[in-house]
Amino acid sequence: MSAKVIQTILLGLLGLCSNAEWFLGTCFIQRPLILGPLTGLIMGDLQAGIIMGATMELAFAGASSIGGYDPPDMISGTILGVAFAINSGAGPEMALTLGIPIATVMLLISNSVGYPILQIFAHMMDRNIEKGNDKAFQRNFILSGFVAWGVTSPLLPLAYYFGSDKVTALVGNLPEFVSTGMDIAGGLLPAMGFAMLARMIMKKDVAPFFFIGYFVVAYTGLTTTGVALFAILILAVMFTLKKGKEVLDNGNNVTAAKDEGGDFDEF
Repeated sequence: MSAKVIQTILLGLLGLCSNAEWFLGTCFIQRPLILGPLTGLIMGDLQAGIIMGATMELAFAGASSIGGYDPPDMISGTILGVAFAINSGAGPEMALTLGIPIATVMLLISNSVGYPILQIFAHMMDRNIEKGNDKAFQRNFILSGFVAWGVTSPLLPLAYYFGSDKVTALVGNLPEFVSTGMDIAGGLLPAMGFAMLARMIMKKDVAPFFFIGYFVVAYTGLTTTGVALFAILILAVMFTLKKGKEVLDNGNNVTAAKDEGGDFDEF
């Protein structure tokens, strides 16, 4: 069995386990920060996998399912992007450039195939509830996820097996101005991902602390770990002051009630 076949099988198993993250619990195996090193380990370059996974995590930092919106399929994008980039000897920028379009296309495929299957199982579970068949409901509930996403799971290893050589040849024949543009785009994508995350969490009560941390790191040379430790101390002080204020307010209320004589004071 060739090394490519072994890599294809292992990448397929990794994608299957990652898609079953909802069944395994919130273990975050589907995040690029975890998938990158695991893909690098399969491809024989753990260090490159760690770097590429961390870079793609920044790009997908603001990607979260809100309401009816589904973010791009970061599982397929990360695994295939990192695998193709390592196979072609490229850097994290290439992993991003390849991974983002792959993630978008895989999202379209999984939505067009997976969600109709989920709808079928949803109606089946409705009938199970009407009949009071809780065992059938539990069975269909678990099977729905495996069947819906299991249909698209083979696409990931097949894409690597039949596409890795073509992607490697394509990357090797790219003109210099194209590769330079892809490097620039790859550098911008993590910043855009972090900006999306900051936009979601940025509130008027949080913004001052965010900029204080930024300026401390930028102008004092203090590491982010040091800033995090100072933030914990500031949080502890703020919590202590808040509790002290609550105790003081309660004491003032009690004193005021005593001065007024209470409800039974007729004088």
